[in-house]
Amino acid sequence: MKKRSAPAVGNDFVEILDDRGEREVAPDPGAPTWRLLIVDDEPDVHSATVFALKDLIIAGRKLEFLHAYSAVEARRLMEMTPGIAVVLLDVVMEKGDAGLLLVRAIRDELGCVDTRIILRTGQPGYAPELEVIRDYDINDYKTKSELTRTRLVTSLTTAIRSYEQIHKALESERAMDRIVRSAPALLTQRNIGDFAEQALRLMAGLLGDDAADGVFCTRRLPLGEANGEAPLYIAAALGAYAPFKGQDVAAIADAGLLDALERCALPGGRLHENNGIALCVGAGDSRALLYLRVRNPLNDMVRRLADVLSVSIAAGLENVALFQKLDFSAYMDPLSGLPNRASFVSMIDDCLRRGEANRTVALIEVDHFSDINAALGHETGDQLLKAVAKRLRDGFPAEVALARVSGDKYGLLGEDGRVDPGQVLALFERSCVVDGQSLMIQPYIGLERLTEADGSGADVLKNATIALSRAKSERRQQWQYFTREMQTTAEERLELLHDLRHATEAKRGLSLVYQPQVEIASGKVSGAEALLRWKNDRGESIPPDRFIPVAEYSHLIIELGEWVLRSACEQLGEWDRAGLPGLRMSVNVSLVQFRDPDFVGMARRCILGYGIDPRRIELEITESMALSEAETVVDTMNQMKSFGVSIAVDDFGSGFSSLGHLQRLPLNRLKIDRVFVKDLTAGSSGATIADTIVKLGHMLGLAVIAEGVETGEQLDALRRMGCQEVQGFYFSPPVSAADFPALVGKRL
Repeated sequence: MKKRSAPAVGNDFVEILDDRGEREVAPDPGAPTWRLLIVDDEPDVHSATVFALKDLIIAGRKLEFLHAYSAVEARRLMEMTPGIAVVLLDVVMEKGDAGLLLVRAIRDELGCVDTRIILRTGQPGYAPELEVIRDYDINDYKTKSELTRTRLVTSLTTAIRSYEQIHKALESERAMDRIVRSAPALLTQRNIGDFAEQALRLMAGLLGDDAADGVFCTRRLPLGEANGEAPLYIAAALGAYAPFKGQDVAAIADAGLLDALERCALPGGRLHENNGIALCVGAGDSRALLYLRVRNPLNDMVRRLADVLSVSIAAGLENVALFQKLDFSAYMDPLSGLPNRASFVSMIDDCLRRGEANRTVALIEVDHFSDINAALGHETGDQLLKAVAKRLRDGFPAEVALARVSGDKYGLLGEDGRVDPGQVLALFERSCVVDGQSLMIQPYIGLERLTEADGSGADVLKNATIALSRAKSERRQQWQYFTREMQTTAEERLELLHDLRHATEAKRGLSLVYQPQVEIASGKVSGAEALLRWKNDRGESIPPDRFIPVAEYSHLIIELGEWVLRSACEQLGEWDRAGLPGLRMSVNVSLVQFRDPDFVGMARRCILGYGIDPRRIELEITESMALSEAETVVDTMNQMKSFGVSIAVDDFGSGFSSLGHLQRLPLNRLKIDRVFVKDLTAGSSGATIADTIVKLGHMLGLAVIAEGVETGEQLDALRRMGCQEVQGFYFSPPVSAADFPALVGKRL
């Protein structure tokens, strides 16, 4: 049976017949409502409309009624209330065209293009023209007299369906625009934390819930030398998960979250649930898992757009990973995973800038690491460097910064009391076991206190390097603190190097002098030792013990050594032509020269180029050189010996060579160090050692010569021992090539 829902009101009446059928199923209590704005200047119209529609459910949602009693009030309400789906609008209110003017304002001024408008009027004469209905996108027009409930519901249902479609299309368009506009911002991010935060908020905004609970999980970039796959950590978090930012994912005891992440762990993985989404973005090292739990159900459009946004996130993540790797390469050492030199210098600069003067910088070098690397291979060498890094890291508290400054050098930076060289040495009293081999490490340490620093972090590190060099050169103790005297010495050394390089290139100021070598039995000159002398451009004579170490350090000795050998061979030829044939020429050779791949070829060219019999050339090497890098030294010796050149060991007795080691070397002569010759009094240790060397030489079939002979007593003692040759000031100091022939006629 039909009944009327409201009485007639004047001429502008509304009469809605109750012709409803079965009601729809109750909606989900959590579902949003459709907002319906009733605009009419008659209160009874509002009451009748609400009465007719109050229990109506359309597309699973209930209606929410909003009321305005004038066009002005309606406009104000629409400005303040978003998401109004339908406006039931009276055409005639405070003015005859008030409703139509409001329509224009809704479309043109408020920009509500998705809101549907149903015009109602009780005065058919005020009906809008068709052009108005078309131009202002009016959904329907009804006179109040023909609005039965069924017709009202039909019009309203059609309008809401239309609103829903248009609203989704507009939301999709806006979301796509937001995705497009967000892409450049994602691509400019360099820090993984900032990127993850931005990506997570963009996704939350797209899902329509800025207050969502969510996490952005990835692995720490770059992975470097991590053993196995590093655990996922939370780079960014929202809502309930925010306190867990920076922690491993396992720290969140949320079975649902962990299950969702596990189900999406593979690249391209997707999990779209009603109230949440989980995505795997990117691939390889730059892969991340993104999880968001929202309060409102997700529709298909939002899920598809989330997939689109994930593409932009993946591209941005790959970009961030690249920046992270570049930063890692710039400031981290990939082998040890420690900060590198640039990072270490920056740490020192930070301390200086903050005025933290109670800090000490220590530079630690692994002695003879290059020998270990050459003997055992680079893989073992790399493992040793890692073992050293670990021992240093375990041996000092986290407050002490540790860095790998260069190949075999490490840096420590910490409070004065915490950076103790004795503690460093104690750490390496035990051997390091690498690839099953037990290796003893001998560190040398250079230190500088920031209280004495003058300059930048780079200057501090340079000073520590100077102190390290001093510790290595003196070898009395394995560490040295930097002093200003060291700085002066280093500057002088640098100036010396500059002058020496100029002299080497111009061959200016360099000369050879020759010290006679004399047979004790005959008293005749048997040969000469060529000795290099240098006078710089300022006319200063630089002692060999000052410039030869610099030449060896800078590898200038290779070029200088060739000049010395070439000049000595040339001089030997000139003496032959001057009637002094058969003399032997001794030339000192350094380890740096022996390491030069072209040394043997160079020596052959020099000797043969001047027509010298190779048997008249003797190369002198130091005992310490013979003891080090045995394979390289022995191989070069054998090549020179097979060519005919003699080999002598200089300064013998100072290096504690073993008999077994001597037997391996293709030697011709032993040269007793001047230290033992100086102490040749009866019963002295020097006399005992010298006598032992002579006997050892005879036993091995080697000739023996003593250097530094200055007195007749020393000569007599050496004669009694059976030493064959001597050289020294007793017979003659080194002389020029022009003065040497006069010495040949002299007798011992």
